Amino acid sequence: MAKDAQFVEAKEDVVENLEAIQLSLSRCVDEGMVDLGDSYYNQLLALIDDARIVCTWDELMEIVTLAKTLEVDVAGWLSFHGRTSISLPWPRKPPM
Repeated sequence: MAKDAQFVEAKEDVVENLEAIQLSLSRCVDEGMVDLGDSYYNQLLALIDDARIVCTWDELMEIVTLAKTLEVDVAGWLSFHGRTSISLPWPRKPPM
């Protein structure tokens, strides 16, 4: 039971982190910065959807890996436009 609660909490944390990245990106786009083809935004939407439906730790950790890469990409994009970002805490799979 505790592991199920950990998994649900981890999923919620991942979705929350992705939504935080999305909000930051949206604010910058609203201020006139260009996300060519809505590339980052669309990737974030897809990862948020995927994070909400995963059922296993392995699937969630795959999303975390993709999310971390996207977080770095968006941070670089923000930096290019003179903005800073903070590193988000991502959940880890508990030892079995």
